[in-house]
Amino acid sequence: MAYKNFLFYIILVLVAVACNKETIIIDGNNPPVYDKVPTIKIQNYVNRIFIDLLGREPLDVEMNLEVDNLRKANLSNSARSILIKKLQHDTAFIDGDGSYKKAYSQYMYNLAKIRTIEGSSDGEINEQLGPLYNSLLLDSLNGDWEAFNKDKIEIDKYVQLLACNDRLYKDEISYDQMFKRMIYNGIFDIINMNSINFVNATFDHLLWRYPTSAELLTGYDIIEFNKPNQLFGKSCSTKKEYVEALTETPEFFEGMIIWAYRTLLARDPLSQETSEILEDYIFNRDIRLIQEHIMITDEYANF
Repeated sequence: MAYKNFLFYIILVLVAVACNKETIIIDGNNPPVYDKVPTIKIQNYVNRIFIDLLGREPLDVEMNLEVDNLRKANLSNSARSILIKKLQHDTAFIDGDGSYKKAYSQYMYNLAKIRTIEGSSDGEINEQLGPLYNSLLLDSLNGDWEAFNKDKIEIDKYVQLLACNDRLYKDEISYDQMFKRMIYNGIFDIINMNSINFVNATFDHLLWRYPTSAELLTGYDIIEFNKPNQLFGKSCSTKKEYVEALTETPEFFEGMIIWAYRTLLARDPLSQETSEILEDYIFNRDIRLIQEHIMITDEYANF
């Protein structure tokens, strides 16, 4: 009997030990305390968002409103997203801007021109059209239809370039598609004169690297001699096809992600950060989602 009682006691002890869960403490895993964030830091965050998306600082009334909204929501990611989306999408009239979306489209257009054609103004782009229209008229009068068609192509490049801002605003083109027009026009050709410089510049501006020797030779043959070849897995035999191949490769979309991180965080994305974004970005082609992805982080907000 005593033996049975002892055995029963041992079983109870073992069961109690088995049910006692070990508590594991992970250092540095405390949730952020956003209600302790000073107002000046929230103001700096709002100011930075306005500058990075609209190219201007918020007015006092805008600053007070957005700081109050963020504070009421305890600086939640959803509240941050609401502010970012508002500046990217809102079409309600805003004095001076037309609307937040209008100002956003204009600023993104200006940034694209800075990245590719040294920030040429629309006036400077229009200056290139005058001589071309005159040449077009002379070609038609002289019956030189080969020259006439060449002039028409060059005119269309500038017209498409100037239309980028409005088409981006109307969601008729994505931001990545704008860059096809930014590098396929006479101003980019003047800045990067000759085919070798053109290939180097397109790789540098869009992929953030220079071409390999093989890529440089391939690109040069396509542009200079219309020689059929493969570039990024696509058949190309003209300058236009070269531009299309370059701006459809996954590496180009990686370059867009790099651009977003450099402009918003002043650093390159980590490999893991790029891999988390890239597939979805290639599918939806929406740079606004990448901006939001970066701008809701505490790293960007400096909280």
